[in-house]
Amino acid sequence: MASQINIPELQRALGGLMDSALMPEQWDGTLEAISRATGSVGTHIMPVRGKFEAGVLTTPNFLEAFDIYFSEGWYKRDFRERGLQIGLTKGVVIEHDIATSSDFSQHAFYADFLARFGMRYSAMVLFQARGTTLSINLQRGIHDAPFDRNDEAALLGMQSSLSSAAELVRTLDAAKVGGMGEAFDMTAAAAIFFDRKGRITHLNARAEGLLDEEIRIAGGELFTLKQSEAAQLQRQVLSAADGALFIELPAIRITRTGKPPLVARVQKLQGFAADLFAHSSVVVLITDLGERDGPSIELLRSTFSLTPQEATVARLLLDGSSPREIATICGLQYETARGYVKRVLSKTGTQRQAQLIALLSGLKP
Repeated sequence: MASQINIPELQRALGGLMDSALMPEQWDGTLEAISRATGSVGTHIMPVRGKFEAGVLTTPNFLEAFDIYFSEGWYKRDFRERGLQIGLTKGVVIEHDIATSSDFSQHAFYADFLARFGMRYSAMVLFQARGTTLSINLQRGIHDAPFDRNDEAALLGMQSSLSSAAELVRTLDAAKVGGMGEAFDMTAAAAIFFDRKGRITHLNARAEGLLDEEIRIAGGELFTLKQSEAAQLQRQVLSAADGALFIELPAIRITRTGKPPLVARVQKLQGFAADLFAHSSVVVLITDLGERDGPSIELLRSTFSLTPQEATVARLLLDGSSPREIATICGLQYETARGYVKRVLSKTGTQRQAQLIALLSGLKP
């Protein structure tokens, strides 16, 4: 049987990868062109390990299928993952490598998931982007011919173009992150950037200035005086990387010996369609309570007869922290933190946090 892959058309389609790396709005058209050239009904790109919903780049006709793929947990039961080792060895996997005709009718992934969308046969081409293994998956329908051994050479020829485009995306993204770091420097904010695997990719000058024997970076990981705090931060980074863009995460206290604590807040970065190639997907913004503009802890204590803990709570309220965040930062029970907030408001003669902020903002540092 003659191959359904149109080599000249595929070469033209692959030429659009670099344009898509520079202009992300072109990814849909490029993937659709690759689909047509390979006789596929659709195409998607994803990491081969650690799949996550925002990390799938797909032709628009597969969007509904991927909603189901993740919401119903099919990504945990993807039959084709049994071909991963084959793919890592020879670079391409086709259905002949992993499935028999009985699998198509009996295995739930084919019978209950793929068949629901009229799909069956696929080919997976693996490629590298700075240590991350990704795959482009070409999907054919139930009534189409499967990919065969004669197609493998043409499919392998896609690897170089895919890797080059992925490297360009990551290089551009790294430059973008560096510029963001400089912007945070201008606002006196310490910023540490992480990739979706929780590895540190960049930190700005303000963050570098916070590093010492107690707070250090080794092997792409952040270590703190209390490792429970570092572990909590790492969990939040991974949660943000895999979660929704506006996921709400509590602030984290980072303890220092003989110094006011640091306060870390984790935030997901908003990417574009090629999120799976991204250099960084999460930023941690760090506040040094000892260096914030405004009245010092000592000034607050002497002016309003506050205890050390009350003065710390007052500074956190001034910085906009909620009682629940204060509880997390100070290592207190929520009701205990609320009690401190009430005492601060009472001693300062204010009734609400907004009034307290207005009052304390008028004090000289």
